[in-house]
Amino acid sequence: MKDSIFDNIDPAIMERIQKLRLIDDDLMTVVFNGDKKATELLIKILLNRNDLKVTKSMTQVQKHNLFGRSVKLDIVAEDIFKTEYNIEIQRAGSGAGARRIRYHQAMLDNHTLKKKKDFSELPNLYIIFILEHDLFQRGNPIYFVNKTLDIKDEDGLYLPFDDGCNIMYINGDYRGDDALGKLMHDFSTPNADEMYYDELASKVRFHKQEEKGVQTMCKIIEEYGDERAAEALKLGEQKKAIEAAKTFYANGVSIEIIAKSLSMTIEQVKEIINEKEQA
Repeated sequence: MKDSIFDNIDPAIMERIQKLRLIDDDLMTVVFNGDKKATELLIKILLNRNDLKVTKSMTQVQKHNLFGRSVKLDIVAEDIFKTEYNIEIQRAGSGAGARRIRYHQAMLDNHTLKKKKDFSELPNLYIIFILEHDLFQRGNPIYFVNKTLDIKDEDGLYLPFDDGCNIMYINGDYRGDDALGKLMHDFSTPNADEMYYDELASKVRFHKQEEKGVQTMCKIIEEYGDERAAEALKLGEQKKAIEAAKTFYANGVSIEIIAKSLSMTIEQVKEIINEKEQA
């Protein structure tokens, strides 16, 4: 009898696959990538709407920046109204800061508006962070970012500043007896048989129990492991370079020589030195 993937897989990797939840990048990536129905279900529940149809869904979408930092977006989708969606699955609250959202919006807008098009043609955009825990500790299922002008209407309410970008934080701890509560439950359990939504459960079951799905998961885990190791190495090298720059400067080495020796720009060295002096 021919061996199956289950006969040859590393038990440690198999154990890790079985523990994965939708709140984990590895599983989320394969469940929603290219699956318009699963992504449509997700967006409909998050927005509490039934009038939209998803026409595009991709995961781990790289947005390149020739002049600065590039970003990798968890889920990027589009609906029949040409509304764009960026949904981020975030385990740690520290990765969901306002400035990160600002940068995501800038990168998405930069890659959406074509040359010579008017700014009014920018599509509506939703940036939604699904967090494992309640970031703001207020018990709300959803936190909306409301942008307003410092001008009040006749009812004393501030006028909205409508730039077409809607920002939402989803409380992954929420377990209300409604669609969102059930969805957050499904994102937090590793067991497909415990899920409320069959569309999600069937995909999770496929990638945890069927040979082809498990094979895909093994490959993703290995690739992500290599990528994360490379990122950790790069971060370590950056920290060493920063400490070296501080040491050189403290010993009277010029900024120009420091920059040349450590393959940095003069501006980067000045920034490191300014941070040191302000500390």
